[in-house]
Amino acid sequence: MITGGKRWIPGPDAQEDARVSTLDVDGPVHLREFAGPPGAPTLLCLHGLGGSSLNYLALAPLLTDTYRVVALDLPGHGGSRPSTGDVLADVDRVLDRVLADVTPTALVGHSLGGVLALRHLAAARPVVDRLVLLDPPVPTSLSGSRDLGLTARLAFLRLPWVGALVARQLRGMSAEEVVRRQLDQATPHGDRVPAEARAATVAETAERAALPTADAAQATQWRLILATLGLLSRPREWQATLARVAVPVLWLQGADDKLALVDHARALAATRPGWTFEVRDGVGHLPHLEDAPWTAEQVRGFLGS
Repeated sequence: MITGGKRWIPGPDAQEDARVSTLDVDGPVHLREFAGPPGAPTLLCLHGLGGSSLNYLALAPLLTDTYRVVALDLPGHGGSRPSTGDVLADVDRVLDRVLADVTPTALVGHSLGGVLALRHLAAARPVVDRLVLLDPPVPTSLSGSRDLGLTARLAFLRLPWVGALVARQLRGMSAEEVVRRQLDQATPHGDRVPAEARAATVAETAERAALPTADAAQATQWRLILATLGLLSRPREWQATLARVAVPVLWLQGADDKLALVDHARALAATRPGWTFEVRDGVGHLPHLEDAPWTAEQVRGFLGS
């Protein structure tokens, strides 16, 4: 069972609060619930690499007049426990457990969270009616059996000294610097991220860095990005994964996304007939933070259709 109480969380208009809950899946898994009307359908939201459920602070309150919004902290992120084994299998166990309790009408996945949502649904798990993707990373080539650029990057990142170097660099940075670099790597419009959302993420980053599990959480995040790049370095296999997703899909893409180039995203989305692909000019990798009203409008229209 999900347990927990209410905690004040600064929202984009400084008047929202969320119920922070804990679900036991071989250790604590945290969820942040933005309550909707009684009996409202639920949206389950997955964040990107290095983020947390706080990434939905701007978008969730714009949907709660119609939906109950539940945002999950992935393993090693936010308040959820680090992974101690196969990180993708661990994510599957967490999602299976959460979906059994939350029973959402739709999944919303940003960046890495979108990849994990697609992978989970492709494994013949008819748990939701619809899927919303916010700037998922994509292969840079669909012409070969392997994306050589991603494969080379993956081989480099797997070198033991690379992970150790990244760990040392992160430990030497302030929380403000870690968050700033994450934003700079994703979007040229970091100044559009609401100040409340940025401040909450900085505070959570500092809190997580001070925990005894900080190194294990960082290792989990590193293994998760390696596993994701491994999936995306095989574009034909990834296309086959997409073909197994039977629910309607809305794909929202920032035209200025630094991590998922819009032309590559459009080419991949075009391989799936019936998928809805929308691009927002002047937005980077964080449409749910940089232009939450537009994102909310697109989500509403898709789920209401």
